[in-house]
Amino acid sequence: ESIIREELLASPVVNFDETGMKIEGKRHWLHVASNDKYTCYFAHPKRGSEAMGAMGILPGFKGIAVHDGWKSYNGYECDHALCNAHLQRELTGIEENYKQQWAKEMNELLIEMKKYTDECKEQVKDWDFEQIKALEEMFDAVFMKGIEENPPSLNPQKKGTRGANPKTKARNLLDRFIGHKEQILRFLNDLRVPFENTQAERDIRMMKLQQ
Repeated sequence: ESIIREELLASPVVNFDETGMKIEGKRHWLHVASNDKYTCYFAHPKRGSEAMGAMGILPGFKGIAVHDGWKSYNGYECDHALCNAHLQRELTGIEENYKQQWAKEMNELLIEMKKYTDECKEQVKDWDFEQIKALEEMFDAVFMKGIEENPPSLNPQKKGTRGANPKTKARNLLDRFIGHKEQILRFLNDLRVPFENTQAERDIRMMKLQQ
């Protein structure tokens, strides 16, 4: 286990995930940190930063952490990359349930970006700066369309009131795309970073299935 932790701490990119599990009938969380060669499993009664700290990888990790955006990960001073498969599922839900065009276009754009990075990896070539810039400008244009579809409330929530003007699911997702652009597009600017968190999800799947 010590060797695995050391190897992961030195890795430029590590995938992280967690899932609920039972130990002696009690609720616990199975945490996983992995790359293509090493996987560290760690069970803990908590899901958040207390467990992540006890696992002993994220507190000293200086590479890029790939994860699903769970808030506890953001407390660590490494670079972060979000799992775009998770975001695509949310975009599909917004498109189907709320008929929002920006969600459809953003989903299609992420697919186009993944196709481009896959081609770069397969052909072992560096990405083209102008192409990356064009794709990022398309990203900005799509979330601007999202702002038009989800304008801010004309009646701001008054101080001291709760739930007067709650944000819609569509606006919440849009705000994540605006506020976490760098984390969402890190795979586009660094070919070492995967498009999605498949590695960690695959590592965790058999444990979940066994239970």
